[in-house]
Order: sequence, then structure tokens, then C-alpha cells
Amino acid sequence: MTPNERYAKAESAAWLNLLGNAGIAVVKAGVGMMGSKALLADACRSASDAAGAFVTLTALRRRRQGAADPGLKSVKGRIEAFTGVIVSIMLMIVGLEVGISAIKSIADGVDEGPGWPAVVTVIAAFLLKELFFSGKERRMDLYASLAAFVGTGAAALGEPLKLPVLYYFDPASSLIIVVIVFSSSYRIATASVIRSSYSEEQPADIHEFKAAVQRIEGVVTVEELRAREHGHYVVVDLVISVNPRITVLEGNEVAKRVKYFLMKRFGHVTDVNVHVEPYDPGYPYKSNHDPNQEHMPTLLQ
Repeated sequence: MTPNERYAKAESAAWLNLLGNAGIAVVKAGVGMMGSKALLADACRSASDAAGAFVTLTALRRRRQGAADPGLKSVKGRIEAFTGVIVSIMLMIVGLEVGISAIKSIADGVDEGPGWPAVVTVIAAFLLKELFFSGKERRMDLYASLAAFVGTGAAALGEPLKLPVLYYFDPASSLIIVVIVFSSSYRIATASVIRSSYSEEQPADIHEFKAAVQRIEGVVTVEELRAREHGHYVVVDLVISVNPRITVLEGNEVAKRVKYFLMKRFGHVTDVNVHVEPYDPGYPYKSNHDPNQEHMPTLLQ
């Protein structure tokens, strides 16, 4: 698969997540306005998922345009960071409004619970997301959906069971979901800023990576090095050449040394993939250890 095909596939998935979560958020908000604080809070949660998909989509487009025109990378990165922060702040404000409304509702007393459509909406939205939409925060989605289901379900049972106390489950569960919304919004904002910062400094980072690896004992030269974003952090892929006379085990030890050194030296590097090749200054290989040996025999000789 070519890079353009990978970008197109990733963008399609991002668009699906963006439009799908935005649509679910609208439906939840519409049903929630009929009397469910939990569903309104869950609508904010779906909106935060849509915001995360939007940030991912803009990042993918920036990378593809940056590959064609490197001068655009810095500007695009700043726009992406600004957009992510603004959207996150808006979601926090909306979540705060829902939380304050829930607290007032609990303080004033809850006279009725949401209807069964709210419960059905929570279940249908959760199943749709599980079947068709991918997400990085599946555990948070599960917690939010579970809180919304318990809140709306218990409150809906209040009337048939003649237990008005169950009505309070709906606004109480919305407070749990609001906390999740705040956490997700904060992650979106920090991810936008950090990702933009790393993207703008990537050429300098690569130069530092190469310089650091070149000084590691056992590395003859760095043949190739690439750094790519992975969430909040950076993944480094590199090819190093080593003395062709050392064993495979010794070559693996050099690779491990390179990996652990980069991850310890650079805090934003979360993983390093090292490929080891024998250094080839020309054929036949000449020994660096035995001055009397002209040629190093190969397995073919």
C-alpha cells in the first residue's frame, strides 16, 4: 500500500468517526432535551469523540500537504493546535453547564424521570459505535455509556415502581459523564498542542536522533532514520549498520542499546524500531581486527 493510499484510508476512517459521532451527539441531545440530564452529558461525550476525529483528520491532511510542501507544516500545525484547543474549551463549557444544571436539579428535587426513549437511545448509540466506529478511548466510551444506561434506566423505572428516589439517578449519572467529558477534552487539547510542537521540530529531532545513535558503541553508521507521530508521542524507525564480523546476538545487543538509549534520552519517544544490517564498505570485506588477513571469507566461498 502506497503512502497516498494509507492517507486516504486513514482519512476515510476519520471522516466516518467525525460524521458518525456528530450525528449521534445530535440525536442524544435532541432526546436528552426531553428530560434526561444523563443523555445530554452523553451527547457532550459523543461530541468530544467527534472533536477528536476532527483533530485527527486535520493532522492527516497537514501531513500529506506537508509532504508535498514542507513550508506549510508549521502553519498547519499551529492552526490544528488552535482548533483543537478551542473545540476542547467549548466542550468543557457545555459540559460545565450540564453539570451545573444537574446539581441544581438534584438540589431542587427531581419530580419525574426520562422516558424509555432515552434508554433506547443510549443502547442504540453504544451498539452503533461498537459496530461501525473505531475509537482510541474505548474504555472511556464504555464507562460513559454504562453511566448513561444506569442513570436513564433507573430513572425510567421510577414511575412504574413508584420509587421517586430513582429519578435522581439520571442527574447523578450525568455528573460522572461530565467528568469523563472534561478528561477527554483536556486530552484533545494537550494532544493538539504536543503533536503540533513535535511536528514543527521534527527535522531538528531527526538530526539529534542521528547524532545520538552515531555515538553509541557498536554502531558504524546510521543508514536511515524516520520519525513519525503516534498519538501524543513519536515512534522512531531506523536502520543501522554494524561490523559484519560480529554475531547475530551481538547485533541484537547493539539494537537494544540503541532503542533504550533513545527512549531514555528523549522523553517524547515512546517506541524505537531498529533494523540491523552489516556495514558494507565494498566487496570483499576487510577485517578491522587482523591486519594480516586480506579478505574475509563469506558463506558462499
